[in-house]
Amino acid sequence: MKSGLRPSSLPRDFPVAGFDAIGQDRLVEEEAMPEYRPEHFYPVRLGEVFDDRFQTHLDKVLPTQHTGAKKVRKLLASFQVTGPHGKHVALALQVSQMSIRDMDTVFMNGRGFDQGFVKGAVRELLEALEFLHTEVQSVHTVDTRSDVHPGNLLLGTDDDSMFQKLEHNEFSSPVPRKQCDDRTIYLSRLMKPKAGPLLLSDFGEARLGPGPHAGDIMPIVYRAPETLLHIQWSYPVDIWSVGLTAWDLLEGRTLFSARKQDGSISDGAHFAELIAALGPPPPGLLNRHRNRALEYWDEQGNWGEFVPIPREKTLAAVETKLADNTKFLQFMRRALTWDPAARPTAKELLQDPWLNDD
Repeated sequence: MKSGLRPSSLPRDFPVAGFDAIGQDRLVEEEAMPEYRPEHFYPVRLGEVFDDRFQTHLDKVLPTQHTGAKKVRKLLASFQVTGPHGKHVALALQVSQMSIRDMDTVFMNGRGFDQGFVKGAVRELLEALEFLHTEVQSVHTVDTRSDVHPGNLLLGTDDDSMFQKLEHNEFSSPVPRKQCDDRTIYLSRLMKPKAGPLLLSDFGEARLGPGPHAGDIMPIVYRAPETLLHIQWSYPVDIWSVGLTAWDLLEGRTLFSARKQDGSISDGAHFAELIAALGPPPPGLLNRHRNRALEYWDEQGNWGEFVPIPREKTLAAVETKLADNTKFLQFMRRALTWDPAARPTAKELLQDPWLNDD
């Protein structure tokens, strides 16, 4: 571990006038998020210097030759700042562009990406996970936000010119902002992405060690069978997330909804979707938490039918983008194996024919 000063540039004095003011009655940016609570966040001001620590570099990357280490977003520094509602831990992270999810939403209108792009992204994601699982021994998928999904896959860059242009544009045309009593909320400035390496990010709730671990994890539509069955989990939950991420990137939508016809969230509806797409679960998996399984299956392992199985929603039926989807569906069935013990490792999945038939 090393630390040192990086005096690459002097602090900038950004414009404090010449921008459009947004009315107090309009919710903008983070204010529109249902979970947003202002007191939970430090009110950052554009151009603010945090106790001169912006120049401090703290390299916490393990010495390694693993190619996947370059696919993981690096923590450069951490420090405390004090705001109007108390102290906050601030993290300085490796600079990046937008997430793959935002790229799809803004530039692809939510239609997903072409197969070549998806293959490249999935390969880089698997390289990152192979590094995390074997050298760091970390499970990434834990918290309902800190999961492996397109929102946590960022485009990296080695080209500083795009950020210099962004800075120049702020001087020439400051972004509109909403000035509240104790903070200023800035509208985001759109930055057209450039080609760059994929970076897996958001390790706030990652678990160290192979486990097994316990607890309710993963965003609802991404939950693996072992989490739905309240079984202990380990690295294979990340592989499940890789499969669903590949689907999201290609199709532009999630594979499962985990909702009943009335729109309410339901584990039963989620299980029914899994059965439609993957077939019934192996009896041995249900036996690992018999009481939980009996909430949905009978003693013989038959589905209880209180939530109808949408049998028309097989993987082949709901895939819409590929003229020949045979290898892709085979990849999906490997990643989305019911039994976590039967799922391939990241290294094994990197050898899958779908990823290597370019």
